[in-house]
Amino acid sequence: MSPQLGINPTLMTQLINGMRRVSGTIPDVGRQVERTLTSLDIQLWGPTALHGIGRQMSDQIPALQGRLDLILAEPDHALGKGGMLWASESDWLSKSPAEGAAAAKKLAARLRDKVGSHSLDAETVAEIERHKNDPFFALAFAKEIPPRELKALLARTYDSDLPPSQRPLQHDVALQERLGTMLSTLLGTASRGVGRMRLADDYPDRLVEDIENPQDAFAVKKLLQDGEFDHKFLLTVAQKLYDKDVAHPPDLSLPRDPWTMPGPKDITPGDLSPMGTVLTALAHHPAVAQDFFTDPQRRPLAYLMRKHPWQGDADADLGWAIEAASTEFRDHDLPPGDSRGYKSALIASWAVHFWSDPKAQANLPQTRAHLGKVLAQYTGDVHRSTQSFSLELPGVVTDQDPDKNLHGAEPYGALFDAKNIKKAMTWAFDDDDVFQTVAAAHGLYSVRMLDELATQIVTEVEADFTAWRKSHPEATRQQLDSMRQDILEERMSRSGGAAFAWAAGGLSRTTWVITDAANIADIEKAKADDARFAAFKEMTQSIVGLAPGPQGKFIGLMVDKAKEKIFEKAKSSHESRAREDADTALGAAKHMFTDLTAAVMMRHGLFGEGSVPAKTHPYRYVDFSPGSKGHFMADGEIMPWAEMNADQRRAYKEWLMVSDTGRVIGKPGDSITTGFRDAKEYYSGNGS
Repeated sequence: MSPQLGINPTLMTQLINGMRRVSGTIPDVGRQVERTLTSLDIQLWGPTALHGIGRQMSDQIPALQGRLDLILAEPDHALGKGGMLWASESDWLSKSPAEGAAAAKKLAARLRDKVGSHSLDAETVAEIERHKNDPFFALAFAKEIPPRELKALLARTYDSDLPPSQRPLQHDVALQERLGTMLSTLLGTASRGVGRMRLADDYPDRLVEDIENPQDAFAVKKLLQDGEFDHKFLLTVAQKLYDKDVAHPPDLSLPRDPWTMPGPKDITPGDLSPMGTVLTALAHHPAVAQDFFTDPQRRPLAYLMRKHPWQGDADADLGWAIEAASTEFRDHDLPPGDSRGYKSALIASWAVHFWSDPKAQANLPQTRAHLGKVLAQYTGDVHRSTQSFSLELPGVVTDQDPDKNLHGAEPYGALFDAKNIKKAMTWAFDDDDVFQTVAAAHGLYSVRMLDELATQIVTEVEADFTAWRKSHPEATRQQLDSMRQDILEERMSRSGGAAFAWAAGGLSRTTWVITDAANIADIEKAKADDARFAAFKEMTQSIVGLAPGPQGKFIGLMVDKAKEKIFEKAKSSHESRAREDADTALGAAKHMFTDLTAAVMMRHGLFGEGSVPAKTHPYRYVDFSPGSKGHFMADGEIMPWAEMNADQRRAYKEWLMVSDTGRVIGKPGDSITTGFRDAKEYYSGNGS
């Protein structure tokens, strides 16, 4: 028999409401029947069957409503065809509140006994595990062992009542960790209770009580780290912990008393400040993290990123929570007040602003990777900010079209200040992987933008050519080819071609900012074969092989694949294969955009027809045509530089230098040079 249970919530609600009405009506009907029979002198002994039926129906209503509410409260529930909601009750070992209460009472007593006698065993933990998703058991268990006792029990499982020398080592606490996970899961299940089957309103207060005590903080951290919690419950807990943290900020200068430290004796318990106990839970619940970080009264980001001192890996957990809150939800379909995507952009904007502050950088040394992922998700906003050359306050781009450089509906954008974002990148790029993440995202964005603009040029050329051909029906094939090429070259200097050239210049400015932020130029002076410079060169040689992403909602989902494609072969040995004039970061970056631009133009036929061949196409020359050793094309597209051999590279460079080639690529090339020059003049030194 399948464990899946199908319920139509609408019909079930109608049934429950109907039962409520009928169960109240049946007794009245029973009394009328009694009066009628009495008037006929017919005596009844005892209550009528109708009274019993009404009572039974009334007794069943809470159980039916509770079961429906609990299924609806499951975090992953989804409606199927015909309004059916399918849920698995295979983990609901208790079929009623009474059955759950009986099991909870029995296991609670057993757990107290085992922990109290330092004899916790796998059988007891396994029995608790069987009930981890049982709402009837979870709610009863939470009432059976109230928060104060639950925290004490969890801390005591690590022998917190014994001298430090007698406590277990880290490799001996697998069973305790397993129990902590199960208790967290149970608390999460209990927190999702609804109606009459829910935790008491003061449960969050009792949970965070005495959080200043390291043993309590240790237990709360364990209880929050694995469960899937109700949104309001976890948000309330986080807010209360924050208030306690601000009221009594941690002082890392104070020594830690080994007698009060919980957990295994050979490792630190990590950050036990009030906020340190909830960071992992916030990372697991992005919507809760959003509502917490955007709390208009508390405004916690500034305090947490710049002022709160962290121990252990807690700063990385904070970075993880910020990343989840700013990237998990991206939309532009709802007004700001109802949009998760709006909150995402707002958090990203403020977080990057704080990340540019040396105070935050010193306080959050393990968050570079999280900053990189945020920047990758908002790469269009990074690009826009580098073009502005003006101060920008944190905020959200709420325009109808947040990214006018791309077709399709993009999500709400984040406002970044250009100089601050360069400061943040300069710090973050101490981690090579972060640099590669941001560089790959910008590469994808560049290919996407230029690809769309090239499509626009093709459309314009075809429209002009079609009109000319209709007006010249007697034109020969040679005349048609010649006119088409004239239209193409003319279009590359205006309209879509001008937009294409302008975009290439703007994208080159962003590339310079990313390059300079990575301090690649300084590194190459110290060590020519430095791994980061080699990786950067690999990017410049491989980026043209990226495919443009789909239209609408460019949110960095392809970044990991792009990074792998660009950097998977990055080795110092590529030094010997690099262009002679690209031994500087600026030279390599210029070549990258020349290659990228040429590749996009070739993909869209903007160098003319190869079959004719047009004077701007490589096949115009025997030395670059199929069969020659200098043939640098594959399947109608320019090969990435990294895949060319020496003859192909020489031929490709020569073709770019041919005067006729400049008829179509000249203006984009000039824009690239101008873009790099402008960026260097404005940003040089600001990020270092």
